[in-house]
Amino acid sequence: MTFDMTKPITFSLEEASLNRAQGWQSLIQALMTETDTFLVASVRDGKVVPEEAGDAPAITLLLIAEQKNETLPIGIASIENGELGMAILKEFQGAGLGNSLMLAMIEWANMADLREVWLDVQTDNLVALHIYDKFDFKKVGPEVSLTLPNGRVTKLQRMTKSLVKENTEL
Repeated sequence: MTFDMTKPITFSLEEASLNRAQGWQSLIQALMTETDTFLVASVRDGKVVPEEAGDAPAITLLLIAEQKNETLPIGIASIENGELGMAILKEFQGAGLGNSLMLAMIEWANMADLREVWLDVQTDNLVALHIYDKFDFKKVGPEVSLTLPNGRVTKLQRMTKSLVKENTEL
């Protein structure tokens, strides 16, 4: 489906579920053609990192675009074992949707009583770095070079955001 970018589009967030599995899969495939960010999530320090099922709360949200009677996932965000990841189709970037998605993820992490969220960002991804700085993520540790399976060498920076609530009572 193609949206008419000259007409209004509304956006909403919903938790990923099986009723949108086909759209979710199509979104991931489209994002993988736009960026190699998803390779970073599965490969660190030159080796494949197995997925681990932890006891920590986890969520995946889909960013849904709606126009007339058509709906389509155009972005995704998740938190698993404290690791936050998000991506939005390039066609929809630059409209503040990344900020909205990040805000929703941080609110969920606070409600889930997570103490911290973290991510690895490619140091040449200036748009992502801007969003993470805006949300007070802090760089920790040195930059790490990583060769992706597609042969591209990138540099990653670990960033964390503390979610510990301060005691404001005297």
